[in-house]
Amino acid sequence: KVSISLPEELVRYVDDRVENRSRLIEGLLQAWRKQQEKQAMVEACLLLDELDGLNDEDRAWQQAAIID
Repeated sequence: KVSISLPEELVRYVDDRVENRSRLIEGLLQAWRKQQEKQAMVEACLLLDELDGLNDEDRAWQQAAIID
C-alpha cells in the first residue's frame, strides 16, 4: 500500500469518473512503464545504429560503454 498526496480537486475529478481510483492509477503507471521501456529500447537501437558507422576498435569501445 502506498500513500500519495494529490490536490483535492483532482481527487474529486477522478472520483466522479471512475469506481476504483487505485485501479486507474495502476493502469496509468503500467502504461507509463511500458512507454519508458519502449523509449529505452528505441534509444538502444539508435546507439547500435551509430555503431554501424564505426571502425572495429571504436565499435568495441562503444559496445563496452553501452554494457556498462
